[in-house]
Amino acid sequence: MSAVLTPDAFDAPDAPDASDAPGTDEVEVALEGGNVGGAVRVGDTVRRPTGPWTPAVHELLDFLATTDLPHVPRVLGIDDRGREILTYLPGRVVPIGVEPLTDGQVRSAMRWLRHFHEVVADFPRETRRWRFVERALEPGEIVCHHDSAMYNLAFDGDELAGVFDWDAAGPGRPIDDLAIFAWNAPLLFPDRDPAASAHGLRVMADAYGDVDPAAILDHVAVRMTDASDRIEEAQRRGDPGMLRLGEIGEPASTRARIVTLRACTPAIRALL
Repeated sequence: MSAVLTPDAFDAPDAPDASDAPGTDEVEVALEGGNVGGAVRVGDTVRRPTGPWTPAVHELLDFLATTDLPHVPRVLGIDDRGREILTYLPGRVVPIGVEPLTDGQVRSAMRWLRHFHEVVADFPRETRRWRFVERALEPGEIVCHHDSAMYNLAFDGDELAGVFDWDAAGPGRPIDDLAIFAWNAPLLFPDRDPAASAHGLRVMADAYGDVDPAAILDHVAVRMTDASDRIEEAQRRGDPGMLRLGEIGEPASTRARIVTLRACTPAIRALL
């Protein structure tokens, strides 16, 4: 949910039968990141903590498994410690703040995101308990990933290979997913190189299609302010994952970055 986050898990396209899932006596390997929930790899599966939102997320993942959308973890069940069991998706996660995404990686991610938004439009719209809200979808909304950032994406070269950490999924508009991707990639350091930020936004918009890069830019501060508000509310409710974000300075660090982005926005927009 912010630029400091790294992946909770790396998950895998071929889902074995639940009966074939490794037992809890097998070696568990802690996965990098996991600021929100934490995760371990057990054989070809990932084990992650669950919450009241898990049934809705599993319903979403099961629905996506019936579509032609690739690179999504499959749900295998719950283990004897109450953790969800997901398939492991191989690939390389580009380290955020260390190495930028290539234009090819941005294009691949945007093509996948457009495909996801198209297929998820058919997901049933009734009320569900998501992590941050319990309600039905409103007109114009879909279920968004809501954390479609580079720390939750695995690549094979320039091609997207996996999209994981679906715990924040819930009602939203397609531009919400575009905004959080932009926040963590082309707009990660807008004060350093506005031209690079503008270029990244154009690559995003061209690959996704039917969106103005300036519209993405304008929505980022709105989306991240909303994310900060939701994190704070969840912290007040005692959400363990959101409390762990508090330990690394969230959402205060995000709010500070929003101020920086607003100051840089005119320079970036002038280059679009």
